[in-house]
Amino acid sequence: MLYDVAFMIHMLGLVGWGGLTTGAYYLLEFSEGKDRRLLLGYRKLVYLEWISLIAMAISGAYMWLRLGMPSWVYPAFALSPVLAIGEYYHWKLTYLNDVNLFLKRMRSLSLFYTLVTLFLIYDMVFKPVLP
Repeated sequence: MLYDVAFMIHMLGLVGWGGLTTGAYYLLEFSEGKDRRLLLGYRKLVYLEWISLIAMAISGAYMWLRLGMPSWVYPAFALSPVLAIGEYYHWKLTYLNDVNLFLKRMRSLSLFYTLVTLFLIYDMVFKPVLP
């Protein structure tokens, strides 16, 4: 039962981390008015993204322990500090005074996050055994 709750938190964390801010980023990218006030609202979503990542890490660690510490989880743990640094950079970008500069820098970060997400999904689905 507790494992199922942890799994639900983990999946909701994935939506909170990747879904909300990605949607907000594309909304900013394709909107006509590029007002700096939009970055203030976006910054609030980045806080939600942090909470989601922390929830994913805690629930993931719990599930890892319950599953007997399988080796296929290690790449996700290895990416945790990289994601933390990326989130700090993401948050700092919201303090730029120029929305166009923010969007320009976010394009590369968004590509990086897409690659990380695809790798993590591959790791969760196929569970490759590490030596």
